[in-house]
Amino acid sequence: MHMLSVTLLSSKFPAVDIYPFNLPVFQHTRYLAFETPVTLFAGENGSGKSTLLHAIAQACGIHIWQETGHRRLQNNPYEDWLGQYLSVEWKDGKVPGSYFGSESFQHFRQILDEWSVADPGQLSYFGGKSLMTQSHGESLMSFFSSRYRIKGIYLLDEPETALSPKSQIRLLNL
Repeated sequence: MHMLSVTLLSSKFPAVDIYPFNLPVFQHTRYLAFETPVTLFAGENGSGKSTLLHAIAQACGIHIWQETGHRRLQNNPYEDWLGQYLSVEWKDGKVPGSYFGSESFQHFRQILDEWSVADPGQLSYFGGKSLMTQSHGESLMSFFSSRYRIKGIYLLDEPETALSPKSQIRLLNL
């Protein structure tokens, strides 16, 4: 365990009646203690689990890799700065980490395949096979098995959607 706790600094929220501050997770949570190596967030759709995970990533200085250039009907100025409304307490100092989201993983698989045309050695980091030639669940496990050997904090947004129950148990044991 590297992260001990996250405190939501609700007194600094610019407003409580606008998104994302009006989400249940931001209305009803003040403090999260991490007492085990794995923590699962559970809740209804729209309760703010993914938004909170993004905010924690931002507060930890973890880049959320995503495609750029997408336009949205309504941009929310607070989404990109949500991490500033959280305070993270570390056990023995900050550690590196990564954020996983299934939308960005598909793009990552494609980019890795393109890199591997010029440098097939890239695939050795992921079991030696193209992630594009594996099932979605197999490619996720290849990625997780290689990446999560490194000491760090890993924030995963719904990784279980493509994993069988057996693979979910394997993921917990990494």
